Amino acid sequence: MKIIINELKTEAIIGCYDYERNQKQPLVISLKLELGRWNYPDELVHTVNYAELCQLVQELTQVSKFLLLESLAHYLVDELFTRYPQIKHIDIDISKPDVCDALGCLAQVEYSQARAYKIALALGSNLNNPQHQLISAIEFLSEIVSEIKVAPFYKSSPQGFSEQDDFYNTCISGVTTLEPQELLIALKKIEKRMGKSEQFTNGPRIIDLDIILFENQVVQGLFLQIPHPRMHERDFVLQPLAEIEPDWVHPKIQISISELLAKLQPNQQFILQQVM
Repeated sequence: MKIIINELKTEAIIGCYDYERNQKQPLVISLKLELGRWNYPDELVHTVNYAELCQLVQELTQVSKFLLLESLAHYLVDELFTRYPQIKHIDIDISKPDVCDALGCLAQVEYSQARAYKIALALGSNLNNPQHQLISAIEFLSEIVSEIKVAPFYKSSPQGFSEQDDFYNTCISGVTTLEPQELLIALKKIEKRMGKSEQFTNGPRIIDLDIILFENQVVQGLFLQIPHPRMHERDFVLQPLAEIEPDWVHPKIQISISELLAKLQPNQQFILQQVM
């Protein structure tokens, strides 16, 4: 579902030249707002109030004093994402009519950005050179996750079925534009791409990719639960995660990762050694 607002008139102090810093200039702004899949009730709370949004854009521009249209565009997109969680993607065009008229052409700035989400993922492997599998998985994840931070690797004892090799575990954090269900599907595709074929629960596997945290969201679905329901009971998740995101607060328990790690009981500690 897209909402399109064409040629919203406003004004701002904008420009690099001295004469542009003394008085406001007219601006024309067009917006395309993507709200994602539309399966909500016919109620205003589930969409964007167009009049309110237009007024907000006018107010934000009128008090701004950027040198560049590019900076103003980026600022407006960030503000709209912050104030309207329904918006998933924004295209914005900004032009200065006075400059366009003077030059006899249409000059405008176009900027496009999808909403980005901070996430944490847990990775595990105990087959076919597990350390190499973790590194390969991170390379594949870089296709859908940016600004990746990688925790050290840890070797841990297997859980549930002891007659198998030790596991190698790590966590990453980063930013994605995928929604939770889309991210789950992407992770399953990477697992399949890497040859995962789990024969029984808690058995050996070439790779495991689990969503641990997704912003501060709580997701309860048939195939997806966020935060991961057992993350706070596992040192092979909490220890690497605490290395890169110690202050991230568990959205259900309301305790930071470092505090959860400190509260672990002896029967919840499975790490044998740090390996990287």
